Amino acid sequence: MIDELRKLYLRFNYTDEKGFIFNAPTLKEGEHISIGFDNKKRQFNVHFTDDTINELGAKRRNYVFTLSAFRFFLFLKRFELFYNQSILNLVLSSKINFGKLKKHKLIINTFMTSDEAEEKLIHKRKNGKHWKFRESFDIDIILENYKYIEESDLSNNSFYYAYKLKKNNLSVQGIIYKFENLNSIYFIPIKKWNRFMRQMAIAMYNYFNTYPTEETLPFRQLMYERLKHPYLNDEVGKE
Repeated sequence: MIDELRKLYLRFNYTDEKGFIFNAPTLKEGEHISIGFDNKKRQFNVHFTDDTINELGAKRRNYVFTLSAFRFFLFLKRFELFYNQSILNLVLSSKINFGKLKKHKLIINTFMTSDEAEEKLIHKRKNGKHWKFRESFDIDIILENYKYIEESDLSNNSFYYAYKLKKNNLSVQGIIYKFENLNSIYFIPIKKWNRFMRQMAIAMYNYFNTYPTEETLPFRQLMYERLKHPYLNDEVGKE
């Protein structure tokens, strides 16, 4: 597990000439995914790169999504309104009394929200554009911070994954939010959260399927394979 974590990385880069690009490894050995905005072509794109191909001139990139700047920002504006309203409804409908959380003996990890996490786990270089797990990080400092929930552990304006101990394994139960301005605690069960994320993915699929282009076809096909379900016929998120 530790060796797998050490292989993970995140790379960011931006120049006025080329634009923005974000790189991260995929689950496939020798492959990474890139999400970027090309300033020259004025377009947003997502592609996979085969890092095992080193021949000069050989095709290494597989583009699955390309969209012009205008259509991309139009999508963001339309989808943002739908997403913000949906996430607000989800959270506000999940208010809970802290006593109920404690009664169910939920476990959280306070280390992951501490200021020490980044310093002890993440190594940044190239002016903060390349993030990677430190070679020397000690996973025990993470494990020892799993604890049964106490109200004092919940910082304002924060969120935590909530776990439960089942057969000596930690099982994710949901997500806990605490907002200072609302002076309330909210708990979204994991099934409810997964259903919400699926609805957002379906809404995105339906949007791009409503305004299809050849450049978004691979992405729509990929999403369809992941989302095969009768709900795809719904009008969720459509104009």
